Amino acid sequence: MSSFSRRTILLAPLALAACGFRPIYGRGSAAEALHGKIALGPVDDRLSFEFYEQLENRLGRAETPVFQLEITLNVESQGLAITQDNAITRYNLTGIASFSLIDIARGEVVLQDKLRAFTAYSATANAYATFISERDAKRRLAVSLADQIAIRIVSSAENIGL
Repeated sequence: MSSFSRRTILLAPLALAACGFRPIYGRGSAAEALHGKIALGPVDDRLSFEFYEQLENRLGRAETPVFQLEITLNVESQGLAITQDNAITRYNLTGIASFSLIDIARGEVVLQDKLRAFTAYSATANAYATFISERDAKRRLAVSLADQIAIRIVSSAENIGL
């Protein structure tokens, strides 16, 4: 490794700090202040469970909730690859999550957004293998949407009063 590369690597954190960069999950951050302060709604199906589990991992379990997170999940499936005998062998799944973050004390919406993610899976002649592929694709979709929502909330934490 040349000395130029070493200096660049060693000086990069200083350059980031000089331009105002702060880690989003660092000590004393807005993300840390939000941890355990967001209540999630009830779970009614497997997709919601995967989704809420990921959100809880990112945002913490609500011990003393200050905010209520209301979410509407919608998953659309579209067949893509069709064989000559009209069997679909590839599906695209598009997930749309609309959410509102509500300040419980004021009853006011402090953040609202609609996020989208997509994934795909292959269908086979084996119905069980196709079922497992679809279930795994829905899990990936739930994780992706939950991560997007968590990042959106955490990145907006300073603007919502934390």
